Amino acid sequence: MGAPTVSLTEEQTLAALRSFLLAVLPPGTPVVAGQDNRVPEPEAVNFVEMTFMFAERIETNTDTYTDGYPSAPSTLSIRDPAIVTVQLDVHGPASGDNTQAIVTLFRSDWGCQQFATSGFDVTPLHTGEPPHQIPYTNAEQQVEERWVIACILQCNPIVTVPQDFTTGVKINVVSVEATYH
Repeated sequence: MGAPTVSLTEEQTLAALRSFLLAVLPPGTPVVAGQDNRVPEPEAVNFVEMTFMFAERIETNTDTYTDGYPSAPSTLSIRDPAIVTVQLDVHGPASGDNTQAIVTLFRSDWGCQQFATSGFDVTPLHTGEPPHQIPYTNAEQQVEERWVIACILQCNPIVTVPQDFTTGVKINVVSVEATYH
């Protein structure tokens, strides 16, 4: 049996969100993944850091069987929709304005269209209300402005595993009394 494959990874989910953010923020604003050890914050004055927080199942799995015989392997694909929360830390003197743009456009049709262009099965739902202004002390012990936003997304990953099928069945009649007495 082969290893399971996942159609939508955490990295791809963050890539879809990053694409949206790059379309919203002023040109040249870095958007980076959070919780990356030994990596300093960007040198830019304004930047956004994304941290995957958690995923919550929102419905029962949907199973799809594909019989590829004789030209391809047969598979079982299991769709497991989830609500995913990603924390955005919006840093810098423009963080208030950038936060307003993110929150407003995330909840719009324009935002949904931006996510659709990513090619990943990720849809924006809403942002946690309200965003919070939380000061941040950097490595130089200087206080920076930072706004924190919870972005709530729907992601629809599909996990695919090999599946055996049969091409025929041979039925034999067995006399229970004759065989097991």
